[in-house]
Amino acid sequence: MSRDRTLPSDFWTWEAVIDCSMTARLLFLGLWNFADDHGVQPLRPRTIRMQVFPGDAIDENAVRALIDELVTRGLMRIFVVEGQEYLSVIHWERIQRVSRRARHRYPADPAKPVTVEATAPPRPSAAASLAPDGVRVSSRWRKQIRRHLGKGWPGGPPADLERWMARWLVEGYDLQRDVLPAIDAVCQAGAGGQPLSGLQAVSAYLASRALAPQAKESPSQISQM
Repeated sequence: MSRDRTLPSDFWTWEAVIDCSMTARLLFLGLWNFADDHGVQPLRPRTIRMQVFPGDAIDENAVRALIDELVTRGLMRIFVVEGQEYLSVIHWERIQRVSRRARHRYPADPAKPVTVEATAPPRPSAAASLAPDGVRVSSRWRKQIRRHLGKGWPGGPPADLERWMARWLVEGYDLQRDVLPAIDAVCQAGAGGQPLSGLQAVSAYLASRALAPQAKESPSQISQM
């Protein structure tokens, strides 16, 4: 989903922008509209071509070359999560001052500090506490996840549970729709004799479910993004 973004008045005089080709500058601006509120989006040249250059004679290889140009100029960064490449706008927080950022739609750029910003200012509550990475985990999350793990996880909830809950929050997963079904599915696999690699198994299950619908998108669906 595209979003309205602001254009800093000094954009045109940035040294890195001046050093870019005109087409790369246009692509850089276009990418802002399709990145999430943290400046991240999947690196899919075909999709990006249809988003930013829908009426231009430019192919996917040319789009990838322009992306590499932006990376070389220090305007974008590429990182990989679960085999998928992602683009991250460097200094996004200074370029786009979003007052109320949505949760991460895509994995967070590991080169940036991990933060969670809700769609509305959070109210202090005794029912919530800070996880080790500074992410606020509500008692509802903690209670329901511990109950599900207590039923099927060998030995009960693992010691590193707080960090994994923080990660699932940062990645934007929903408790009822995503996390609890993933825990149940992994616990069932463990009960069937399949070895478990800690809560990494739950995270891997969530990632596989999140990426599956994207792989099935048709060209017509992508063009409407």
